[in-house]
Amino acid sequence: MTLRQVGGTIGVAFLGSLLNSEYHKHLNVSGLTDQAAAAVQDNVSSGVAVAHQMNSTSLLASVQHAFVGGLDVMLWVCCGIAVLGILLSLIFLPKRGSISVTTPLEQ
Repeated sequence: MTLRQVGGTIGVAFLGSLLNSEYHKHLNVSGLTDQAAAAVQDNVSSGVAVAHQMNSTSLLASVQHAFVGGLDVMLWVCCGIAVLGILLSLIFLPKRGSISVTTPLEQ
């Protein structure tokens, strides 16, 4: 149970950081004031709000594209982790017929 809790916490932190990093990498804030750019880079909700306030479809498209790009990378990493888990399970878990159980009468 402890490993599950720690793994979940670290996984969320790692995947969240990856998503945030990719969001910033794909985001286009050229032509914005420093305050607007900081708000857009803060999070997706702020980016959408700023785009609506400025009535800028290009900024909205940039925020959406950056978020989806970040999600794509994050989900591919999740896929890789799942495939790795499957491979490790196939390698290290015992085969169905290889477990021998002895009863007290056989001893």
